[in-house]
Order: sequence, then structure tokens, then C-alpha cells
Amino acid sequence: MLAGKTARDKLADDVVVLDVGPLTTVADFLVICSAESARQVKAVAEAVDEALSCEGVRLLHREGAEHARWILLDYGAVVVHVFHREAREFYHLERLWADAAPVSLPPQRSVERRLQPRGDEADLF
Repeated sequence: MLAGKTARDKLADDVVVLDVGPLTTVADFLVICSAESARQVKAVAEAVDEALSCEGVRLLHREGAEHARWILLDYGAVVVHVFHREAREFYHLERLWADAAPVSLPPQRSVERRLQPRGDEADLF
């Protein structure tokens, strides 16, 4: 799931993807993640939006960007919630959607592997 992987790659905390399709008609999947600062909340939301936009996925609605305590990105089938850590603890959406099945994200490459040069990239170091 691109939204979850992008959030994780942007160093969002505790990225959770839930399959809510069987429980609601609002969306098929929820991506829930958090960040430690308003700046990081905005950065994660912007990175997710850019990644999905590059894949041709249209953003239908955005809320919360002005205060960056909880940014909601609605793509129809996927709704992304990027919380400031304290707001996530307060709203605890995982509890609300406790009956939803979690979706596993592919393993993240380690920092060491990402920093190792590959082929022509060796010239960049």
C-alpha cells in the first residue's frame, strides 16, 4: 500500500493500515500514522499526497492542514489520517475501528541498505 509505505519512509510513527471495507461504505482502507511535530505532520501528508498523485490517484478532500494536528487525506477508497502524536492518543481511531483487519506493509529496507551505493550511485559519495 503506497500511502502507508510513503508515510513510513517519511519517518511517520506507528503506521497502521486497516481494511475497513467490510465494515463501512466510507472507504476500503484507512492509513493511520503520527508524527512528533506540526512540521512533520505536514511533511508526511505532503509526501503521501505527492506519491499518490504521481500514480494518478486524485485527492478528493483534505482537512486539517492549517493547524497540522490531524490532517485527513481522502482518496475515496483510501483515507489517510496523519496525526500529531497527542491528537492520535486522544482520538485513538484504532480503538474505533478495532474490528477492522490490519494490513501488513512490506518490510522496510534498513538505513544501512538504503545508504549503500548501487552501480552508478557510487559516484554520488
